[in-house]
Amino acid sequence: MARYFRSSNLASRIFDRQLISPLPGATVNTIRQFYENLVPSYTIYDIDCPDYSFRKFTDDGKYLVAFSRNHQDLIVYRPIWFTYSCNEECETHELPPKAKKFDSFFKQLYSIPLASSNEYICKDFFLYMECHRFGLFATSTAQSNESTATEGAIHGVPLIEKITFHLVRLEDGVILDEKAFCNDFINLAHSIGAYMYEDLLCIVSLRYQTIHILQIRDSGNLVEVRNIGAFCREDDELFLHSHIQTGYGGSFLPGIKQRLLSYIFCKTWNEVPDQTLVSYLV
Repeated sequence: MARYFRSSNLASRIFDRQLISPLPGATVNTIRQFYENLVPSYTIYDIDCPDYSFRKFTDDGKYLVAFSRNHQDLIVYRPIWFTYSCNEECETHELPPKAKKFDSFFKQLYSIPLASSNEYICKDFFLYMECHRFGLFATSTAQSNESTATEGAIHGVPLIEKITFHLVRLEDGVILDEKAFCNDFINLAHSIGAYMYEDLLCIVSLRYQTIHILQIRDSGNLVEVRNIGAFCREDDELFLHSHIQTGYGGSFLPGIKQRLLSYIFCKTWNEVPDQTLVSYLV
């Protein structure tokens, strides 16, 4: 069986890029292979760096996301890449003064105010689409542990007066759309409370035990598709009210909890050989 030999020569890789198409979904990994030919051999210390809180790079390396120290502004940089190089050992050469400046390696694209006076940017939250056109950021007010009793809310869950998700076009910093949640609690740390898959965005409300599914349109709009919580399907509420007897004062578990409990029961029923033990779950 013939095996394809992949050369590490830079010129050979450039020819392969022109002649051989990468596998579907492997374009980014193919481009990253060129970095194997660029080996850093020198470290620069005491860089004149702006006083910002740097978050992360996008996986294509085009954008570096940072936040101001007061957590009010969003700053995005673009790497300039090659600034200084030498053919011999760099330790024997004096680097130019510009090599110790942050601006020599990164160019600031824009700085925009993202949070209002009583809101702060969550520095641990940042999601972006695979096409790297849009980035999702979050701002929120201070968390309160003294939550008031509200219909549909879980007792004991902290309260945040306002949580806002901002959809930003990474190319020029234009805020295209916003989605706000009031008197709710969403875990924003390390983006735990939100998940993005292609053009769908799922946000988990812990206070109301609801999953909000939104679609990110090509125009940059956040469109609400469905809420999964008290009711899982669109006609669940109509079906439930049409079958409740008049004067019934009982309460029902939310639809999502019923589905989870049913799944746990069926899984246990199929795995436990002694069905008498399962009968205690009924």
